[in-house]
Amino acid sequence: MQASQSTSALPGAISQFCPHSILPDRFHTCIHPYHSPYSENNLPALLFRLDAPEPEDLPPVQILMEDDQPMRDIEGNPIRDFDFLPRFISTRPAPWLLEYWMRTDARLTYRDIKARMVGPTKDKPADNLLNMRREREARAPLALSCWNTRRGNLTRVEVERVERWSEDQLTYNTTMIVEYSGPTADSQSVPASLRSRTLTPGPPTYYRLDEFLENGEAHVPSERLRATLALYHQLSERAQQLGLRSWQLLPQADLPPSWREVQTLKKFTYATEN
Repeated sequence: MQASQSTSALPGAISQFCPHSILPDRFHTCIHPYHSPYSENNLPALLFRLDAPEPEDLPPVQILMEDDQPMRDIEGNPIRDFDFLPRFISTRPAPWLLEYWMRTDARLTYRDIKARMVGPTKDKPADNLLNMRREREARAPLALSCWNTRRGNLTRVEVERVERWSEDQLTYNTTMIVEYSGPTADSQSVPASLRSRTLTPGPPTYYRLDEFLENGEAHVPSERLRATLALYHQLSERAQQLGLRSWQLLPQADLPPSWREVQTLKKFTYATEN
């Protein structure tokens, strides 16, 4: 079956959760129990884990089969089988949902997402557009971390991210808001729980402090995150020496050389915490 056959009857029950007798339009995302309970004001907890878990030794991804037939995309390539993905995905998927899927399995790629989109290749978003939407419409307003494996020079966006996180968030491996109880007898407030963020107004969801900890132990940030934090503190200290209220006001000469090579720096405008 090819996605271009927009009026052809589909074999069998194309999806047990969202059956179709013909192909849906290109803005349709099928219902699926993995993501359907969530929304912009009830987001999955996985979004708020700071560092990714250690990679698992997983078997090769199989090809998606329906009625004993391998499913193929518009270009004739086999569609890989990820059981948490819906059968059909909109050409404009919600950025938070993209982030959720991509965090679920490190083997997942944009190619796997776009293989489930209906319509010609020209109507499907480019990878860099999906990246940009995840950053601007999910990670930035929610103060999320980025699990993409990066090498090379630290970027300005990475430093802008860590500036928003507290020591307790680093300790508990989360970008959720740490709620405190107290003050205690010694006038110290203590971490009590984690509170999720939302993209639209809604009741908060609370989680245990150890929601993202391994064996209940304090989290040790990844090597790259530690390097980013060190750079942030270095830049902040330099700004203080110059009497500036923020490292973002530092002159070009005090910024990392790799940043100075960029002629026009485009910065994200972060929204207020929910």
